[in-house]
Amino acid sequence: MKTKRQKPYKYDRLSSEIERIITEVVLYELNDKRVVGNCNVTGIVLSKDYSHCKVYVEILTEDKKDVMDGLKNSSGFIRHIVADQLDLRKIPEIAFYIDNTREKMERINELLSTIN
Repeated sequence: MKTKRQKPYKYDRLSSEIERIITEVVLYELNDKRVVGNCNVTGIVLSKDYSHCKVYVEILTEDKKDVMDGLKNSSGFIRHIVADQLDLRKIPEIAFYIDNTREKMERINELLSTIN
């Protein structure tokens, strides 16, 4: 039986640290009014070679496009902060994605309640 290889400890530690840094930057260091107070980082997915980082955010306002534009414009600054705080040969490219998990859960609960 073939077993799935577990991710190394370094990957988990690095992923957690990058998520912490990005969350702090989005919450406390960005000056973009489109972003500040309008989103939360819900998680990241780091590629195996550490070259790409998908950052999932929950957007708290109706104007999702504006918030995503602000995050996209801030990605270089965020990457620079990550580079300053971590000693890595290769700093991952950062891309932001909308996390719709909460909306999907609410829709499922709504459908389940109509069945009952």
